[in-house]
Order: sequence, then C-alpha cells, then structure tokens
Amino acid sequence: MAESHRKTELWVGVFVFIGLALLGGLIVQFGRFGDRMRGKYQFVVVFDDASGLIKGSEIRMGGARIGKVAEHPELNPSVKVQVTMSVDDAIRIPENSMIQIASATLLGDKMIVITPPEGDANNGRFLQPGSVLRGGGPSGLDAIQNNAESISRDARALMNDAGATFKKVDSAVDEFRVATRHLTETLDKVNRSILSDKNLAHIDTSLEGFAKTSAALEPAVADARKAITAIEKAAAGANDTFASATERIDELEPALRDVPKAVASLSRAADKAGAALERVESGDGLLGTLAYDREVSDDAKAFVRNLKQQGILRYRDKEVPEEDPRSRFRGRRR
Repeated sequence: MAESHRKTELWVGVFVFIGLALLGGLIVQFGRFGDRMRGKYQFVVVFDDASGLIKGSEIRMGGARIGKVAEHPELNPSVKVQVTMSVDDAIRIPENSMIQIASATLLGDKMIVITPPEGDANNGRFLQPGSVLRGGGPSGLDAIQNNAESISRDARALMNDAGATFKKVDSAVDEFRVATRHLTETLDKVNRSILSDKNLAHIDTSLEGFAKTSAALEPAVADARKAITAIEKAAAGANDTFASATERIDELEPALRDVPKAVASLSRAADKAGAALERVESGDGLLGTLAYDREVSDDAKAFVRNLKQQGILRYRDKEVPEEDPRSRFRGRRR
C-alpha cells in the first residue's frame, strides 16, 4: 500500500514538473525574454507625427519582426518627434530605406515598418549604430486617413473659393446689366440726335461736297506732281553742279596755295610805294622836286607859257611879259 502511494506521488510530481516546464517555456517564449539575450544596436528616427507609438512597439521589415521601440518618443528642439529604435544585431538595414509608421491592429496599435530601397537606390551600404534618420509619412490606413483629411481640406478650400468666385460672377453680371442698360440709353440718344434724318442729310451733302472738292483738286495734284518732277530734275542738276563745283575747287586748290605768296608780294610792293610817296612828299627826287619845289614849278609854268606863245621854232628862254592878256593864245596849238 505504501509502495502504491509512493508511485502515485512520483507520477504527480512528474506531471507537475512537465507542466511547470511548459509554463516556463511559454513565459520565456511569449514574454520576449529571448530578446533580452540577443545583441542589439540602436539608431534614432525623427518623425513629424508619431501618434500611437509607445515604448515596445514593434519594428518590422518585410513583414518580420526585427526589433522594437527602445524608449518613449520625445520632442527634440526642432519640435519633431524622435524615436529610439532597437534592432537585432543580425539584421542589417540598408541605407535609403523608407521608415514609416503603420497600424498594427484595428484597435489603433502602431508599429514601425521599414521598406528597403529597390534598384539603383540600394548602394550596398547599411545603417550604423547611432545614426539619426528622417522618417517618412504614415502608411496603410493612416495614410488613407491623412489623404482623406487632406482631400477634405482641399475640397473645403475649393468650395470656399468657388463661393467667392460665384459672388464675383454675380457682381460682374449685375455690372454687365448696368453697362448694357447704359449702352442702350446711349444708342437711343445717338439714334435720336446724331443719326437723325437731318444730320444724315447734312452728312450726304458734305460727302457730295467732298467728292466735288476732290475732283477739283485733281488738276492741282497733277500740277503738284509736275512740280515735284521738276524739283527732282533741279535737284539732280544741282547735284551735278555741286559735283562740278567740287572739281573746280579741287582745281583752284593749287592756286589758292599761292595766294598767301601773292599777298605777301603785294604787301611788299605797297610798302615800297608808301616809301616812294614819303620821298616825294619830302621833296626827294624828280617827282618830289616837280610836285613840291615852287621855283621849279614857276619855271615849268613859264616854259609852258613861252612854248605856247612863241612856238618851238621861236622859243625864247627869257620870259616876255604879256602886254594884253586878251591876245593870249587860247586853244590847242597844232
């Protein structure tokens, strides 16, 4: 009996041990105690809005869990939200990867999704521990919600602009109506005053007079054309004359170069003539004696008188006084 009781206790102990082992395994598995035993490296991602992210939020890449948010999100001096991320050492995240916040469940839990670059954007380098990166916008349902909010804001702004535009259109229509009414009144005044039958008759008369005047001006226009033709011919002749004058001036240019020499010669001749006149006035020489010596003048007069009275054959050097002035010879002796 005692031996049977001992077997029962043994089997109970075995089952309790197995249960405790399974419970410990479940606790280790679902309590993420294994993550604490793995190596980690951290880097910081800055988001404009990190609503819903908490410490311990998952980080996924390609659908697989690769880490978690190490600390509560905090604001930096630029009023941006910086999130410290802890990733397994075995996971290498390529540079230029897109890091976004997405919804983990329908209840609003958030997680971080990392999308590696594709094609030429992948340069083969990886993020280093301590790097500071710029996060992207929301994705998934959050992106749809944000897009819907943005579209709603844009639609509201468009509706407001449309309302203001419709008001402006109504105002423009009213102004157009007023302008149309004023235009109608102006046209009525024009029809009653300017376009009256009397004014139209005056216009017809003026047009007839203008036609007659134009017909009368045709001869004058023809004469003017002839005059213009004559002026053109005269201008052509003047051009020829100017050309000839230019040629003559070119021919006179050598003679004009000798003018200063001729003027200098005339000046010297004038100086000599002045000197001769001065000698005549002073009584020097024959001309001075004849002009200014009284004795010579009297002798010359007596010689001429004797020559007139006696002739060449009966000339006497001695002067004979004339008894009767009336017997004086008058006229020219032949």
